[in-house]
Amino acid sequence: MSMTPQALLEQMRKALVLQRDGKPARARSIYERILKQDPANSEATNLLALCFLELNYPKRALSLLQRAISLSPDEARYHLNLADCHERLGDLSASLAAVEAGLSQTPGDPDLLRTRAQTLRRVNRLDEAMGAFDAAVRAAPQDTDLLADYGHVLLLAGQHEQAEKVFRFVLQTGSSHRLALLGLADTLNQLDRPDEALELLAGAEGIVPERDAEYQLHLANALWGAGSFEDALAALDIVLALGHRTPDTCLLRGKTLYHLGRFAEARADLEAALAADPGRDDVAMTLGFCCLSQGDLETGWALAERRFDMQAKGVIRRRFQAPTWQGEPLSGKTLMIWDDQGIGDVLRSSSMFKEMRARCQNLIVECHPKLVPLLSRNFPEIEVRVRRHDGAKALLGGGEDFDVQCSMGTLPLYLRRSIDAFPATPGFLVAEGNRTEELRQRPPLNGDKPLVGLSWTSGNRSGLRARSYLTLADLLPLLAVPGAEFVLLDYTDRTAEIAALRAGHDFTLHHWSDLDLFDDMETVGALTSCMDLVISANTSVADMSGALGIPCMRFGTVNTGILLGRDNPPWYPSTRYYRIPPGEPAVSVVPRLVDDFKAWLQAFERQS
Repeated sequence: MSMTPQALLEQMRKALVLQRDGKPARARSIYERILKQDPANSEATNLLALCFLELNYPKRALSLLQRAISLSPDEARYHLNLADCHERLGDLSASLAAVEAGLSQTPGDPDLLRTRAQTLRRVNRLDEAMGAFDAAVRAAPQDTDLLADYGHVLLLAGQHEQAEKVFRFVLQTGSSHRLALLGLADTLNQLDRPDEALELLAGAEGIVPERDAEYQLHLANALWGAGSFEDALAALDIVLALGHRTPDTCLLRGKTLYHLGRFAEARADLEAALAADPGRDDVAMTLGFCCLSQGDLETGWALAERRFDMQAKGVIRRRFQAPTWQGEPLSGKTLMIWDDQGIGDVLRSSSMFKEMRARCQNLIVECHPKLVPLLSRNFPEIEVRVRRHDGAKALLGGGEDFDVQCSMGTLPLYLRRSIDAFPATPGFLVAEGNRTEELRQRPPLNGDKPLVGLSWTSGNRSGLRARSYLTLADLLPLLAVPGAEFVLLDYTDRTAEIAALRAGHDFTLHHWSDLDLFDDMETVGALTSCMDLVISANTSVADMSGALGIPCMRFGTVNTGILLGRDNPPWYPSTRYYRIPPGEPAVSVVPRLVDDFKAWLQAFERQS
């Protein structure tokens, strides 16, 4: 006997109550009876599909949701449920298509706009996601959860300033929004403002409980950014104690241990993070650096190649039609190698140019314009030129005059797979003779006292880098040692710093305003070659001295990438490396530099 409309309505209500009370199997049988009598009932069809979803039968729900949409195409809820069904089946593309179809029927629906934005984020289509979130926020401007999600997409896309504005707006609405607060802390870290992030998190009482694993993870991240590695490690141990062992937790713990110089422990955490998520290029790259620090070069170089697949700062990416060289024979071929990092990295890589030239018919080196004269003169058998094929030119055909290409940072993967592969020669570049002789006519370069070149900082002091540099004032104990002439080799303008220090201290540091130590690398090489010793931070000044074979006392962090598991960098046999102890300021290295400089000076005087 068929049910009356009133009886159908009562049965629908009964089924809804059962479904709400967590009894989908009983509700299912009622919906099926309803649909036998009223097969065009789109709501019963939709609710039956939801029962199957709750019972973990998404394939059976799929056809029902498609039928519900065919019966009522303008019902946004059905499109949302279909999207959810596709997601449970692991098909995010189909999920996104379901949302797009819903928006074509009901443009401007806030829930569909939100789901579209969130799905685009999940498939990592960040540029589209930002536009989608903008539309979703316009449709629901009071939805602080949606705004916080928008902020996180902006953060992932590298739009840090915009992300900060969004997170601050959410927090200023009076909402104690946990995700917005944690997102703002992350953003401040990305903007190299970890102290502000720490202050923000310290004032989070009432918003985030202290034993919240996500809070402790963000706190650890801020502490890491501030260089407080021991404290960061303590926070991460709380995260693990709370059972929050994720790839991000293992990555941050591995990075923290890496900066503490505890490479074996760091490697274990990073390997765990990569095993949990093999697609994480940032984890693979960091693990590669850790392996290199242990001296495992073969593994380290290979993993470090993953840097090109992520948005790592300081890595130059270029696109070519020519294939990437992967170590195969190059007989009869032209190879082009290009710089993917900084000036010092190119100087270091030039130690491999002659070996590469011997492998191929022709070798082309593309690099920064200011390095072209220096490298062209040192390697006349190689074509050294300014970078080409950048930007839009990369996609134009017919302009490449080489068969294969690779980055300079890739060369060690094939040429330096073990420490034994490093030549023991003290230098591999030679300064320009005429320029060197001209400089040697200047006092005190023409005197009898030993010449000591100094560089204590870098033009880039962002993030953690600043912690490994000194000020000139820190070097006053060194400048007070008699018997040598000190010469400024720093490539940035230090005039104001020198003048300010001279107002209260008596010291001599020679420098010449007519010498361009920033762009004129031939002059840099010539002046460096006049030195008997160079004392430098981890900058291109130290790389130049090492490349020329000039004795160098180089200081920096324990996890510098040039040591490769050794006490001193195998790239530069004439360089001695001084590690700044983790957790201590860079100035703590100065007493050791002073003591060893005095010993060097005594030995120099005996030899003279």
